[in-house]
Amino acid sequence: MSVQISAIQTGEVQIKTRHVRARFGARPARILDVLADRSWSPRLPIFCFAIAHPDGLIVVDTGETSHANDPGYQPGWHLFARTSERRWVAADEEVGVQLRAGGLEPDAVRWLVMTHMHGDHAGGLSYFEHAEVVMSAREADMAFARTGPVDGYFNSHYPSWLAPRKLSFDGDPWEGFEASAPLTDDGVVRLVPTPGHTKGHLSVVVEQPDHLVVLTGDACYSERALLDGTLDGVAQDTSAHRRSTALLRRLCRSRRVVIVPSHDPDGPRRLADRAFTTPDAEVAA
Repeated sequence: MSVQISAIQTGEVQIKTRHVRARFGARPARILDVLADRSWSPRLPIFCFAIAHPDGLIVVDTGETSHANDPGYQPGWHLFARTSERRWVAADEEVGVQLRAGGLEPDAVRWLVMTHMHGDHAGGLSYFEHAEVVMSAREADMAFARTGPVDGYFNSHYPSWLAPRKLSFDGDPWEGFEASAPLTDDGVVRLVPTPGHTKGHLSVVVEQPDHLVVLTGDACYSERALLDGTLDGVAQDTSAHRRSTALLRRLCRSRRVVIVPSHDPDGPRRLADRAFTTPDAEVAA
């Protein structure tokens, strides 16, 4: 059985070049390097995804909100959000509006899976009050903490009804990953921990008849970044990031895999063409 996966672009984001590709391993040095950088990346898409499974409609992440540039939406004290990110999201680009335009009601979504809770992934949460929201327990702990905004979790914007199911990832090893969590009864949609960008980050694996699709969120910013082992400038855990991307590359060697990150302009084409990711050799740590 083939499961339909649709990419939904909720505007664009622009970040610093040293955010895309870090020069240092230590996080404080990386953050300072991004803040000092005067060069910007191209405008990058902000993708979320809809998965049509017989058990129910699944949405992975919610993209950004059109209010992201409203005065006061980004905390004025947060130097990084104020100076190192630019966003373009129109009201008709929000995830709920686009789902309805495609004949799907947000209220009909059974599961909303959050790879992580940064604003460009959680900006459309308000559309999904009737879905079961699923994220890792580690991500929930960090995102809902009083100190969450320091790490880019602007939790004052989260809906008051938000009470996610928290995955502990303490069993069911799968394809080299020490743990996993099947989302659907048939295991066709499976969640795997890919910490690094955030310490609670997860990715979504969809088993198609002859290949896998892996929606990697920000575990890597692009297929090229995955193949090169590129560390991003804001990753919370350097060693975990390197381990997660190594596991994804190993998966791509053992199975036919389409890798689809959330900010890769080429991701939807690879998804449509079944363009498999094929690492040549393991990168150096």
